[in-house]
Amino acid sequence: MGYYRQHGKFVGSYESCSTAAFKHGRTETVRPASLATVACSQAFDRTHKAGVDEMTSLIQKASEYHNQLIKEAAMGQGFDRHLFGLRHIAQSSSKVPKIYQDPSYTRLNHIIISTSTLSSPSVLMGGFAPVVPDGLGIGYSIFDDSLGCNVLSYGLPTDVRGFLECVRSSLEDIYEVLEGRNFKNKSG
Repeated sequence: MGYYRQHGKFVGSYESCSTAAFKHGRTETVRPASLATVACSQAFDRTHKAGVDEMTSLIQKASEYHNQLIKEAAMGQGFDRHLFGLRHIAQSSSKVPKIYQDPSYTRLNHIIISTSTLSSPSVLMGGFAPVVPDGLGIGYSIFDDSLGCNVLSYGLPTDVRGFLECVRSSLEDIYEVLEGRNFKNKSG
């Protein structure tokens, strides 16, 4: 929602998910920019007619779908690592299928927003670098009474301060809606 507020568009996003339930498990990719998050983010635009009930419902739907994606990824049902493995095998045989040469595949793998949870209170200032030159690397923590993030970029053209302001305003608006108040009725 923050990136959408800043740029008016949705981009390739990545959230790591542990597959430690499997022997030698590492991570799988969760793609948080889904149709559900798009609908929710758009409804939070001040020009959208959605009221509190609709926005609350869209938050719930986006959250449920995101949780489903996390569960699938944790159980090895994501697609990113599978496609990566198949591409690696294909490259070693010099027979690379057309899917890996398609512009859509290239676009899918240009990850602008790369995130990871820092779930320990001992790691309050952790983070990691973006995976593309015009991207953002976001380490975030969510606790019972607070949340925070550390955002890194390689510099221009990425406006990290502007992004953080859009994230902050998005979180405040979500809070207002979850408290039953319509932030769109406020002036400003």
